[in-house]
Amino acid sequence: MIWEYANGIDKSEVIYKYEEPKSIGNSITLAKDVQDVESLNEILLALAEHVAYRLRKYNMVANVLNVALRTNEFKDFSHQSKLDMATSNTKDIYLKAKELLRSMYKGEAIRLVALRVDKLTNKNESQISLFDTENKNKQEKLDKVIDKLKEKYGYSTITRAGKLKIEKDIKFK
Repeated sequence: MIWEYANGIDKSEVIYKYEEPKSIGNSITLAKDVQDVESLNEILLALAEHVAYRLRKYNMVANVLNVALRTNEFKDFSHQSKLDMATSNTKDIYLKAKELLRSMYKGEAIRLVALRVDKLTNKNESQISLFDTENKNKQEKLDKVIDKLKEKYGYSTITRAGKLKIEKDIKFK
């Protein structure tokens, strides 16, 4: 019987405890070096869309955003910032990610781009804003419709125009 444990055989029941994620992120290693800001922004849009989609699936909102870059010489740069309001809105996450990219990118040849959201809370427990709620509600409805289309017809069925050029290079499961 002892030899079974040595070979990795264990017949006891697996106990699984579900825990909410503490952060959600995605990164993409690029097939070639990228140096123009427009291409990096398109990549950030694709990452922001996927991260926000996953946030909404968990019914959570993020309070902090982190963007990381790796050069072709394996030098890493990252910046993070607190979001103005907790959100799972693709547009808000993308705009903050662009702002972080602009503050840290100095024209190096980039090989990896990563985007991560932290300090997650349940959407129902987050503080709501009194300002600009009409635009936020419209954006939230749009995100929900896009999410439903992706779930019904596949993730790559519908995409944003801002990432059409790089869509063939970035694939998410």
